[in-house]
Amino acid sequence: MNDEPGLFVISLDTELAWGSFDTGEFSQHETAYQNTRSVIQDLCSLFDAYNMPTTWALVMHLLEDCDGHSQCPRPQFEWVNWYDELPCITGVDQNIWHTPDILRMIESTKVEHEIGLHGYTHMILGDPGCTPEAAQYEINKAIQIANRWDIDPQTYIFPRNNIGHLDILSKSGLSYYRGVDSYWYEKFSYSVVQKPMRFIDETFKRAPPVVSPRRKEDGLVELPGSQILRPYNGPWKYSPKNSQLSRAKKGLSKAARTGNIFHLWFHPFNLSLNKSNHLNLVNDILAHASQLRRDGQIEFCTLAEAASRRVD
Repeated sequence: MNDEPGLFVISLDTELAWGSFDTGEFSQHETAYQNTRSVIQDLCSLFDAYNMPTTWALVMHLLEDCDGHSQCPRPQFEWVNWYDELPCITGVDQNIWHTPDILRMIESTKVEHEIGLHGYTHMILGDPGCTPEAAQYEINKAIQIANRWDIDPQTYIFPRNNIGHLDILSKSGLSYYRGVDSYWYEKFSYSVVQKPMRFIDETFKRAPPVVSPRRKEDGLVELPGSQILRPYNGPWKYSPKNSQLSRAKKGLSKAARTGNIFHLWFHPFNLSLNKSNHLNLVNDILAHASQLRRDGQIEFCTLAEAASRRVD
């Protein structure tokens, strides 16, 4: 048993229509986006019930209406003309790309959450086509909108966990970011082994890794992920039904035993379909973590709190 209690962190990639407008998958997720508000409200109630502070990483354009982006520095992505396809200018229902009410939900809870950044338009900063000028604008604009809503952000969650332009992020005044999940096969973007290995981990209910924050050469602190909660629908319906709960319990117990961090993360919209089962899963994980907390083995905190407390 380690002298220090383990830490439990949850980070939430909160994006709605901004998450898939560029991928050709928007239509298959539209119903889930429409139902995301109710998921977030239920999650806020769960986190209040368990006194669980979390890091909500918001795409900041969710808080801003607009009439276009003609003057923005453009990334040179191969798969999309970024600013020509944004949901705010292509006729997408405004109800799923402009949602300041979601921020008000999060801020009205009894427990105090962290509001982090998930970009301004969910730009993929780690892609080679993302120029320094485009990245600078994306980061600075996200911070500007956050400040306008009285948010002083400390944490950046990179869209699709595709990390890039850390020098710009560091100069912007942010301190922390989520690194890729701490598995060897997640270090290689788009590797052919990733999907098979993810299914193997679920099938055999392998314990996810516990993590520690790492100070990088640019002064930022990286906190890797431990486990993503995957939706029961889609291809993941073929994995064992109770594997995610079993793995999360193993990860929490390992954090309690070692004094390290178990970092769970997911996208709220993924809980929208088959909502009751997904929320029951989150509830069961929180219930197990709460028992460990009652025993003095685990503490709950945000990403920024965990990174600042445990960094060397």
